Amino acid sequence: MDSTLKIIVVEDHSELRQVTVLALHKLGYEVRGVENAIALYTTLNEFNADLLILDLNLPGEDGLNIAKRMRNARPNIGIIMVTVREHLQDKISGYTNGADLYLTKPTSIDELEAAIEALSRRLLLQPAPKSTFTFSDKNHANNRDDLARHLHSYLVNYEGKLPNLDDLSKKYGVSARKLNEKFIDAFGDSVYSYMTTHRLNQAKEKIINSDIPLKLISYELGYSHVNHFITMFTKKFGFTPGSLRKNSKIDSDG
Repeated sequence: MDSTLKIIVVEDHSELRQVTVLALHKLGYEVRGVENAIALYTTLNEFNADLLILDLNLPGEDGLNIAKRMRNARPNIGIIMVTVREHLQDKISGYTNGADLYLTKPTSIDELEAAIEALSRRLLLQPAPKSTFTFSDKNHANNRDDLARHLHSYLVNYEGKLPNLDDLSKKYGVSARKLNEKFIDAFGDSVYSYMTTHRLNQAKEKIINSDIPLKLISYELGYSHVNHFITMFTKKFGFTPGSLRKNSKIDSDG
């Protein structure tokens, strides 16, 4: 067993949640328990979970929707869905929306531990994403535009917190300074200034066109704390995310 595995139990039944958290804690896991989606997203700001144990029937945002959102935001997180529903179609829906395993209540701690162990082994075996883009030392200068375009494509499709410039320089075999210079030449702005603007524009569109909680939007876009996201958003646009959402709803209702 990997005793350092971090788990969040998402269960609205308080007694069952407490029993499950205590049992998993005794097994050596680092565990948090939350009652709904909002509490989950808040906890994820300070607790980088490896695995979720997710009840399907939650108040507010249900387990299927949470699984789908989390799979998009964190492709490598493990998701064990637990529910009283036994029908095949329910299981298919769970897997389709991002669950790795589907357990039917009542679930014993032994069964849950076995599922966690099986899934944690699978997660450890997942290969890290590999770049198909390489440069040799002799053709760096001749591929300035290709490098910048590839880096741009890589970053705008990257989910979660962005890698730092040193990690990117290692990935591409170019110094951080040269990498940033090539990006500026191609796109007129530094890597992180450009990406900050890009992600804040993404957030603006999501706030206007969806009811996704601000905490989840900030988390999906790589911000560790929602307050930092709100500060950056307000600095960029001159109004808060909350006021934008409120005004957008007024406009749509009108």
